[in-house]
Amino acid sequence: MATLMQGPIALAALSFPLTLLLASPVLAQAPAPRPPPGVAPHEGPRSPFDAPPVKEPADGALPAARGIQMAVRSGYTIPMGDATGAGADELSSSFGGQVPVLIDVGFKSGDSFFFGIYAGLGFGGPGSAADVPCSSSGLSCDAQTFRFGPEVQVHLHPAGKVNPWLGYGLGLEISTVSMRGPAGNASMSLMGVELGHLMAGVDFRLSRTLGAGPVLDLSLAQYSSITTELNGVEVPGASGRIAETAFHGWLSLGARLVLFP
Repeated sequence: MATLMQGPIALAALSFPLTLLLASPVLAQAPAPRPPPGVAPHEGPRSPFDAPPVKEPADGALPAARGIQMAVRSGYTIPMGDATGAGADELSSSFGGQVPVLIDVGFKSGDSFFFGIYAGLGFGGPGSAADVPCSSSGLSCDAQTFRFGPEVQVHLHPAGKVNPWLGYGLGLEISTVSMRGPAGNASMSLMGVELGHLMAGVDFRLSRTLGAGPVLDLSLAQYSSITTELNGVEVPGASGRIAETAFHGWLSLGARLVLFP
């Protein structure tokens, strides 16, 4: 009986590998099973302990920047209001329009908030009251405004290609008009506090490291002291605290270049 069973057992043993060999081309041509939803084709099923996949921003936008951010802005600034509370002492009588160059340096905490400092210097000419003396032969006149202080910005669409933002700052302002001629040099400086440095702009985020866009800037300040010098020596009767103060402003329209927008 054992001899009779050897034939069927041997045939069965040979039929199994033969079946695999014949079926292998069919198995090779069969399509691979589709992965579960949310799993990439090259990945296996995710473990509960795996980190969630990183979501790329929609429409090819860049992710919101964090960390250090710097910007340089410039434009054209016009004076408004009064330099002091004395009668007919408009700021435009002492200072003309200026071209400011300001630098913003700070840190983005989270996606939307920027905390930093601003510092800048405006270059221009004297106001209307100096037109006659400054137009005389041999006399050179110019004016500058220095400002410095802390600021905060709120970015409304930090992960978008187009990112509107609003800013507020306060600080120190010093405006100086100078005259130089053959007889000597004279200057007048007004110093005070910028009570409000209001900013609004739009950043076009060109890449992770560069952005640019328009900016509107309005500073509201009040001068509290005046210093008049003649040939580098302070003139006592024309220097000191301003008894009658007044509010003034500088309105600027320009553009800014941003690093790490």
